[in-house]
Amino acid sequence: MKTLSFFVLTIWSSFSLLSHAQMQQVPLNKTSDGHFEILASINGVEAIFVLDSGATGTVIDTSKLSIFGISKGQEIVNGVRVGDSKTGRIETFPVEIAKFSIGKKPVDIKTIYSNNISGQFGTKVMGIVGYDALKTLKALLDVKNSQLLIPENTSDVLALLDESNGAAFETISLHQSEMGFNYIDIRLSENHVRLLVDSGASQTVLDQSTLTQFGFKLENHPSAKSVIDEGVELPMKVYKNGEISLGSVTLKGDFFTSDFTALMNAVNVDGEPQLIGILGNQQLIQLNSIVDFGNAKLHIKNY
Repeated sequence: MKTLSFFVLTIWSSFSLLSHAQMQQVPLNKTSDGHFEILASINGVEAIFVLDSGATGTVIDTSKLSIFGISKGQEIVNGVRVGDSKTGRIETFPVEIAKFSIGKKPVDIKTIYSNNISGQFGTKVMGIVGYDALKTLKALLDVKNSQLLIPENTSDVLALLDESNGAAFETISLHQSEMGFNYIDIRLSENHVRLLVDSGASQTVLDQSTLTQFGFKLENHPSAKSVIDEGVELPMKVYKNGEISLGSVTLKGDFFTSDFTALMNAVNVDGEPQLIGILGNQQLIQLNSIVDFGNAKLHIKNY
């Protein structure tokens, strides 16, 4: 059975054409809790979605399907999210659509998904624009400047990187999982592991049990919880004064931890570096990142 990932993680505590390497530039709204919202049109209905590169597929909340003239599908596929082998599962249904566009660009996708994962965002958000759309458009996510860039040609990407007036970008290759998302190799002290590149997460979160196995001391957080669904909250601990190295850059700070058992069970393979969490927006912004979904690259600029 097909397995999909849906990693929108909330930690509780109009379109324009601009001259930018000949790309369509779609503005994103950065919310107070660190997510990106984007306008997209499905079946001719324009609505607000959360942009989530950690989600395998684009999703409409089940309770809002009728707005787009869509009926709930009968087939069920496995969905995984933050949580253990029980709470990390979410019932998901494929649904068929007639039209899909972002900005002025049609997205050649006819099957998306329906579940209740977007319910945590309130009534105005209809669902999630996932990795499937980003990959199809060969889009670039300019995290620091809160914009999605859609190139017309491969040369547009090179032109964008050459427009830099400061230090050159460092480019790190991303790997694509069989589930359909990008992950990146990192070093956590002496441990070579991987993180999912997740624009649906406000900040980086690591697997609690893995860090304990590595011998890192974790501290209870007095209030922070990861909200994975309405009424489902997971307590969080903190890895204080931690260091995460990727490429030539080391990120230092306090990192939240949670339970990623469901994700790890679904994707990790013996003999390969283990996926142990997600690289979220706070750190992607810190790295002045541009995530290139068409070429599976992370371009970072550490001033």
